[in-house]
Amino acid sequence: MATPQACAALVDVFPDVLRLKRAITTTASATPATAVLVAVQDLQRPRVSELAEHLHLDLSTVSRQVTHLRQRHLLDACADPTDGRSQRLSVTEEGLAELRRSRRAMVAELAQHLADWDDTDVDALTTLLSRLSRSAVVAAPIEEPITAPDASQTTPPPPTVDSAFGDGPDHQLQESA
Repeated sequence: MATPQACAALVDVFPDVLRLKRAITTTASATPATAVLVAVQDLQRPRVSELAEHLHLDLSTVSRQVTHLRQRHLLDACADPTDGRSQRLSVTEEGLAELRRSRRAMVAELAQHLADWDDTDVDALTTLLSRLSRSAVVAAPIEEPITAPDASQTTPPPPTVDSAFGDGPDHQLQESA
């Protein structure tokens, strides 16, 4: 079992990790809009209200981002068949291309930061961070699942990638067939 002292040392490293994340995402031109695209892809056809809740942001803030992304043709919206007043969002092909471009830039930037690491160390860090993330998710309060509409009343699902940042063994974004 992890001791409070070991956990305190980990907490002390978090600000440095967050600074590294900011540096990598800034260099890769990842923006709040990129976070919205990732969330829409992960949630698979959310309403704007569900997206705002997921991102822990105000509805008006997310609504502005969605409008901007729709104007850039990175997001699409279609009527929600279960509630005619709302719309369901999906990432367009252009949006998927933007996610791939952003990911490639982040990977290149991180590779520069880790140039003196070997793959074994990177794999160990990846494994431990994934484990930490899973532990945190288990410990977090359970959110209500987003109920998908009846499949017979919806349009086909949008093109997908393994996840917005690739979860496959090759860690690459892949277009679906």
